[in-house]
Amino acid sequence: MSAESVSQSSSSSSAPKGKDAVVLVHGIWMNGLMMSYLAKQLSKRGFDSFTISYRSLKDAPAENAERVYELIKSLPNERIHLVGHSLGGIVLLHLLDRYKDIPDGRVVLIGSPVRGSAFAKQLASNKWSTLLLGRSTEAGVLGGAPVSKDERELGIIRGTIRLGAAALVRKPGETNDGVVSESETMINGANDYIDLPLSHSMLIFSRRSADLIAQFLNHGRFS
Repeated sequence: MSAESVSQSSSSSSAPKGKDAVVLVHGIWMNGLMMSYLAKQLSKRGFDSFTISYRSLKDAPAENAERVYELIKSLPNERIHLVGHSLGGIVLLHLLDRYKDIPDGRVVLIGSPVRGSAFAKQLASNKWSTLLLGRSTEAGVLGGAPVSKDERELGIIRGTIRLGAAALVRKPGETNDGVVSESETMINGANDYIDLPLSHSMLIFSRRSADLIAQFLNHGRFS
């Protein structure tokens, strides 16, 4: 893993000794920079925040989970929380399914189509547009990710504003964020869910999202 693929955000205030870390994992067609706003906001709220870039199209989610694992193993923090947006949440599910020696911490998934994405299936039905998905389809955006909850406390954030090309293929009345629908984010046994009036992309550029993530990482509930 190259040094350029990992970034740490730090608060201007002095950090308390032994504070928790949080690793933020981006979605498809993105890189770690897209999670930098959330990382900075969480640093202001007392966490050591790390973002990581991975190859969302060239590698399968299970392979990218190994990349995240390498970062986690390099961190000295005793507690390490995990936050994933969109495909990043699927990567985290593979991580937790595959590796059992990750330090204790909580998990927040943001707009992650853990049960498969209808929009991705629409793209995959065309031989040209399927190229936009790459290997993210392998136990990933088309379904097949490990969705069994482990012992970690899990919170799920969902958007309700239908902005994005995917909104065109959604059924009327189906709650979604323009890319991912509510039913696609469901994991049995999740400790808490919350809906925000935001679109898929704006979920990671919202101070309200940062507040809720920090609340869950600290207390295991959004409220």
